[in-house]
Amino acid sequence: MTTAIQNGTGKASSVVPVPVLVSVVIPAYQCAQYIEETLNSVLAQTFAGYETIVVNDGSPDTEALEQALAPFITKIRYIQQPNGGPSAARNRGIREARGKYIAFLDGDDTWLPSHLAKQVELLESDPLLALVYSDSLYLQGDTPMWTAFERVPQDVHVTFETLVEERCTIGTSSVVASRQALLEAGGFEDQRRRSEDFDLWLRMAHRGARMSYSPAVQVCHRAGNGLAFDDNVMKQAQIDVYEKVLLTLPITGPQAELLCDKTQELRARLHLETAKQTLREGRFAEALEAARQARGFLRSAKLGILVAGLRFSPSLLRSAYCLYERFQHRTHGQRFRRYRASLNGSAGKPEYKAVAGAAEN
Repeated sequence: MTTAIQNGTGKASSVVPVPVLVSVVIPAYQCAQYIEETLNSVLAQTFAGYETIVVNDGSPDTEALEQALAPFITKIRYIQQPNGGPSAARNRGIREARGKYIAFLDGDDTWLPSHLAKQVELLESDPLLALVYSDSLYLQGDTPMWTAFERVPQDVHVTFETLVEERCTIGTSSVVASRQALLEAGGFEDQRRRSEDFDLWLRMAHRGARMSYSPAVQVCHRAGNGLAFDDNVMKQAQIDVYEKVLLTLPITGPQAELLCDKTQELRARLHLETAKQTLREGRFAEALEAARQARGFLRSAKLGILVAGLRFSPSLLRSAYCLYERFQHRTHGQRFRRYRASLNGSAGKPEYKAVAGAAEN
């Protein structure tokens, strides 16, 4: 199988005799300012047997996007479609793909040069594997913040249960998966615009698809961009996925209990965030009700203090909480500055290449 490179009209412009093992699928929506860096990271891969499919999902910045894509147009397959959301864009890329494997990459993320080589090696070492992923470095702009596996250390086994419990968390831009396994699971749900990836990983795992991961940082992910940056909205989307799974998949009794527990936990955490927000705003009665709702599932000394403070001295509690948040913000910033220094060898703001180089090592 060879790669037929296409131009913006979809007509074949040249044929490169390189066997295609991996199809890189990049949904593009309001990412014109980042797409050049994203594509350069793909072209820098040490693995050669891939094609790159960019799906313009009816982006409002199409003119700027196509200007940014112009230097790459003979190296990619560029597809335009009306806006359907990230699921529809990725599904279009999967359908158009020629490779045995699909590698997902968001239009504002980047890969380290050995990403495809490492993930393909992992997949090819075990023919039963259907999906592999890796750790990711989260960036704010070009500033390193944390790695995904620092925040959530991964369980040894990636299963339906460990995914539900969030003991394994799959970053979509790090995923390389069997095209056949993706299609057999039904692909992404077109109408789902949040947690659509989580929904698919659960369906794949429930079908018995084997999954694994590399502990190495192989992706740089820009935090706060795209659809997935609002934490509370994402929690609600995750609840929606759990409820859908309960209704649509033939799950066991223990799996149903696990899904119900996670749903209750997420709802409690949403109540806790409401309590914090209304406390900041001085809406003490609402804060107390939300804190009590959270405490119905989340049992902790801090929550007990919050409820007691809201009952007996809400104004004092509000002042103390605001001081606490300022202190947390300051120590948070100090930690990130130390982390940047460890990555770049200096306390100053690192350039992206220095970040990527350090993460690669």
